[in-house]
Amino acid sequence: MFTSRSIIFALLSFLVGVNACVQCPATVKGIQLSATLPDDQVTVCVYNGINGDGSTVLCQYHTKNGKSSDKSQPCPKKATVKKDC
Repeated sequence: MFTSRSIIFALLSFLVGVNACVQCPATVKGIQLSATLPDDQVTVCVYNGINGDGSTVLCQYHTKNGKSSDKSQPCPKKATVKKDC
């Protein structure tokens, strides 16, 4: 259920059209980045993979400082923040 709520929140945030300054890592656990869903507070990085179990990984980062806001995922603790968005 948590994943569904996160995806819905991320999609709604994306529709608002806010430009994020977080640059998502290219891969997580060998899974390629498939979407970046920006928001003015949190940016969600979506990784859809075909790594045997077809798992999806969502990484959430604070937009202003790039620090991970989700400690339970296998995501890097920090993402690069772009100065010029």
